[in-house]
Amino acid sequence: MRVAMGGTFDAIHDGHKALLGAAFALKPEAVLIGLTTDRFAKETREEVNAYAVRDRNLRRLLRSKGWRAFRIEPIDDAYGPADDLPDLDALVVSPERASVADSLNRAREAKGLRPLRVHLVPMVPAQDGLPIQSRRIRAKIIDARGRRLKAVAAHVGTDNPVKVRAVRRVFEDLFDRTHVRMVPVASGVPEQPFDQQAPVGAMNRARAALQEADFGVGIEAGLIWDPSVGDYLDVQYCAVVDRAGRVTLGHGPGFEHPPAVVAMAKAGATVGEAMAKLTGIPEIGSKYGAIGFLTERRMDRDTLTEAAVLMAMLPRIRRGLYSR
Repeated sequence: MRVAMGGTFDAIHDGHKALLGAAFALKPEAVLIGLTTDRFAKETREEVNAYAVRDRNLRRLLRSKGWRAFRIEPIDDAYGPADDLPDLDALVVSPERASVADSLNRAREAKGLRPLRVHLVPMVPAQDGLPIQSRRIRAKIIDARGRRLKAVAAHVGTDNPVKVRAVRRVFEDLFDRTHVRMVPVASGVPEQPFDQQAPVGAMNRARAALQEADFGVGIEAGLIWDPSVGDYLDVQYCAVVDRAGRVTLGHGPGFEHPPAVVAMAKAGATVGEAMAKLTGIPEIGSKYGAIGFLTERRMDRDTLTEAAVLMAMLPRIRRGLYSR
């Protein structure tokens, strides 16, 4: 089997390694690697390392991985030699280049050549959920492993300072620099959510809050029926959406409310209103919350909310284990 692939390889990063690894995993006789010329590369980017530098760095990577069966050729258009060579069998590309692969195969067929089998290799996400790309590395937004270098901006879809504090604490622990801002938005679900309305409300808030930030965060607590308990549990959901549209979801501990609170909620009150009436503490939800009162301050709402936010971030913390 003979495999073709191409790229600019401006700043070698984990995405390049994944693409090359997929090509050599096919156990080909040879891999033809098209390396864009300086002229062609500058059609789509303002700055790029010289061809000789990119060629040297690419060869260094290939040798370090023990990949020997390759040939690097300069390419000055989207296809390079892949639309003319009859002995090629497969093409390895990222999803953003899938349309180019399709048009290349049409060009081959027009010349009487058999189309290439196309292998799509998912792009490797950075910490912020967007792909690791050389231009983002050059702009010092991320490093070659995808770790954020620029401050991460997160918008929290709420007007509740408890939720903003929880997000800030979790994000400050995960990223070197963060900027967390409150963005009041509608949840799109009833004021007192029940069952699946809670995660839906969290996702609605996250998407509405995102705007120009790196992450949108939505947090929604609801009464969730648990048949094993035979009662409702108060569960707080957190949804985090990034600019690529990926949503990750998690929730914190669940706990039972006093029967009077559940009864008032079923009658149309919110849990916050019901707890305020039961305890005589106004706006308890924006203070230490029902959980603070019920645990005699052994846990407050900040801690409860932080747990939900952290659970929603797990696929982003260990992103290699959650990739699809």
